[in-house]
Amino acid sequence: MRQGYIDVASVRYDLSHLFAGAFPLAIPASAKFPASAATVHVEYTSHCVSFGPKPGDQLDFETLGNERKILDHRRVARAFCFDRHHWSLGLPAIVEQLGERRCYFTGHSNWLVIEDITHRGEPFEYEVFFRLRRAEASALRLVIESAYVRNVSKGKAGIPRNRRSIVRFRVMAAKVLRGEAIRDPNLNHA
Repeated sequence: MRQGYIDVASVRYDLSHLFAGAFPLAIPASAKFPASAATVHVEYTSHCVSFGPKPGDQLDFETLGNERKILDHRRVARAFCFDRHHWSLGLPAIVEQLGERRCYFTGHSNWLVIEDITHRGEPFEYEVFFRLRRAEASALRLVIESAYVRNVSKGKAGIPRNRRSIVRFRVMAAKVLRGEAIRDPNLNHA
């Protein structure tokens, strides 16, 4: 990822769109808090352009090709994925629009935003998983952990069980900056 490209079968795939960056985020005033602004520092992991083994398995790079091997941040071998790379080209634009988006609780310690996209006339849901942390008084660290088009034939992994579990990104950002907990709104509907 750091070199900004990967060569697979004599073809160079650009990864520079996944270099770390930042964007400003305006947080409007609420009844309790004044308006504020933050800088959101963005990082992307290799999971945005690669797939890993199924639990308990290992990938066969003799079949896949050794040039597709990518070690993730935990040093786990993953394979460069042509489809994930294709869809990742739109990730920076999705990330820059997060301030206007609704995010879903995943049931884990990360969040999910879903972009509706169309490919060859077919609608798809492009899922972007991320973590948001406070970096400084007016700065946030956003790590895009993974992004892919969900394969509906493999079940509903990653999709919230109940889409009422929604929080606006700006609300989430304001709470993280203030050090407040963000509760799953679905817990109130039990």
